[in-house]
Amino acid sequence: MKTSNCPRNQAGFSVVEVLIVVVIIMILAAFAVMQFGASAANLERQNVAREFKVNLERARFDSVKRRATGCADMSRVEITGPTTFQLVTDRDQNGTLNPATETTRVDFTAAGRVLIVDDPAPTYPIVFRFDQRGNVSSGSCGSETPADTPTTFCQVPCTAATASSNNASLIYVSPTGTVSMLAGGESIPSFSAPSVADMNSNANYLNPLLAVWDAPSNTTNTNTNTATPTPPSTPTNTGTNTNTTSPTPTPGFCISGQRPAQDNCICSNTQYLQGSRCRDAN
Repeated sequence: MKTSNCPRNQAGFSVVEVLIVVVIIMILAAFAVMQFGASAANLERQNVAREFKVNLERARFDSVKRRATGCADMSRVEITGPTTFQLVTDRDQNGTLNPATETTRVDFTAAGRVLIVDDPAPTYPIVFRFDQRGNVSSGSCGSETPADTPTTFCQVPCTAATASSNNASLIYVSPTGTVSMLAGGESIPSFSAPSVADMNSNANYLNPLLAVWDAPSNTTNTNTNTATPTPPSTPTNTGTNTNTTSPTPTPGFCISGQRPAQDNCICSNTQYLQGSRCRDAN
């Protein structure tokens, strides 16, 4: 039996080709791990900033609900360090604050990748205090100051100067207590005092039946009358009865949409009657 000596074709990979494939796989795996780590750190920072925002909103709601007027009785959030803050609210709902038993502390030191940064370095505690109208203030009671805002939550390594949308989240509190979450590096909105205009009392859109009056101040009569009261004299009947009829009040002008028959008013010269309702001509 004859055996052929012709060489056979054998397909395979060289050592160099295998090494190239292994290196590419390692690079892709390292890139995926880096992306996963960055995403986890980003999510961790956003969660801490969001928790701070929720605590501010809780403090504002608690003060408005209780109508807190005294500085010490206002609900507040205090930043006590670069990785800690605390919430003081009326948790037992008895109407007053007791910081010794009603303080909730949040410590994210264990996270290790999130810090509260500011430039220049702040002096702790930083207070966000809300009054009965929801307005925010800071500082100690008796020497209140505007709130130090925004608060920057940053992924380490990071500073207030290098904060950007990739590594930082900002929590901004407006003077009226509205809390918003912004991206790092985003411009902070500015608010000016609203303009107030006097309203003409003769304008057609005012209800003429509306009366504005100032309540008289309460006065205490400290005079003591020691005189002996004189009994009233016996009335004398003269036989003449005089009936006094109270005049019927003249109805005022209706505002647009009112019904004269039901609202005891009449249409003005600048109005017309449509479907039993007064309507403005212009």
